[in-house]
Amino acid sequence: MFEKETVELSRPKSLPFSSEVLERILRQSRIGMPEVSTIESLQAENRAVLKTEYYTDEKTYSSEKILFDERAAVAGFQDQVQAPGDHFVCRIHNREILVLRDEENVIRAYYNSCIHRGTRLVSEKREKPLKKVVCPYHSWTYALDGKLLTSECKVPERGLIEIPIRNFAGILFVGFQKNALEHLEPVFQELKNFELDSYVPYEIKTTEGEFNWKVGVEIFLESYHISTVHKNSVAAVIPKNASIFDPIDEHSRILIPNRSFESVSTPTRKDLIITYFLFPSTVLVIFRDHFAMIHFQPISREKTFCTQAILIPQKAKTQRMRRHWEYNADFFFKTIAEDLALAEEIQVGLKRGGPIFPSSYEPAIFHFHDSIQNFFSNRFL
Repeated sequence: MFEKETVELSRPKSLPFSSEVLERILRQSRIGMPEVSTIESLQAENRAVLKTEYYTDEKTYSSEKILFDERAAVAGFQDQVQAPGDHFVCRIHNREILVLRDEENVIRAYYNSCIHRGTRLVSEKREKPLKKVVCPYHSWTYALDGKLLTSECKVPERGLIEIPIRNFAGILFVGFQKNALEHLEPVFQELKNFELDSYVPYEIKTTEGEFNWKVGVEIFLESYHISTVHKNSVAAVIPKNASIFDPIDEHSRILIPNRSFESVSTPTRKDLIITYFLFPSTVLVIFRDHFAMIHFQPISREKTFCTQAILIPQKAKTQRMRRHWEYNADFFFKTIAEDLALAEEIQVGLKRGGPIFPSSYEPAIFHFHDSIQNFFSNRFL
């Protein structure tokens, strides 16, 4: 639909996957089901059973806060800070972050807190670009590069407390710990094959849902539910529930063939739905000429904030292009709404207590929980 008006044709058509991977996809496309994991080994190790308490227990949720402190999170989008002084404030796990572009065109992230007495620096986005950051309490003033300009008081810190930030594919990732962003590198290396750096948000939506953050994540880690939950949406372009899964360190990749996959000799991006899960709570879904992001941020043990976005190669310049992206955005958000409505139903059911039994069609869910357990195990080595 309107393909010639997009820039997808000028981008690489080949897929960065081996012939072995493509053969696995073809096999599952013909079978119409997800690739089966070796669940027998999981059962032997008592890893094929999950406790409902993982999703409902306050102690479990409290311990997981460490996980979110030590792994990257999504702060926003490059498009929000296009020129020097452009800025926005976001809240990530009860911390407020000020993101801005400085006078040297560097995107920076700071704790939104004055080093003097801790006062919030920017309470809301201002219409005009910032020239300086001025504390509303005692007027301590900072340059956009974070340097403290107020000189009458000597303090150990000489500027705003900076947080590592990285722009990838138009998405701004931050890490509260020094090496948090480094954990994303294995996925970023593979994503570079898709040349997503110029992409900009077309539409962004945020929602709050009554479900544990892991429930939200897990829906996007398997295709087993597609023919049931999405029978009036994405099931129209996907043959049954076919998919394959591969781990990428603590992250994962899930490839879902479109109906066209079996009919072409050399599959391209238009013949697959390509999902990358960035541990612990970000999902990127690559389509033929755009991609989507879903990011889950826990609010409490049974409430989650979800950011959903469609990103496109360039801003829509014609009415025809706007119609094309509007159609794709509507289709995507409809599908996500079906998933998030299901998440709340799952959460209600989990309150019964006792075990649940993910199937061999859902290997990425086992890998997800292994990654969580490995994170905590490695912290105490």
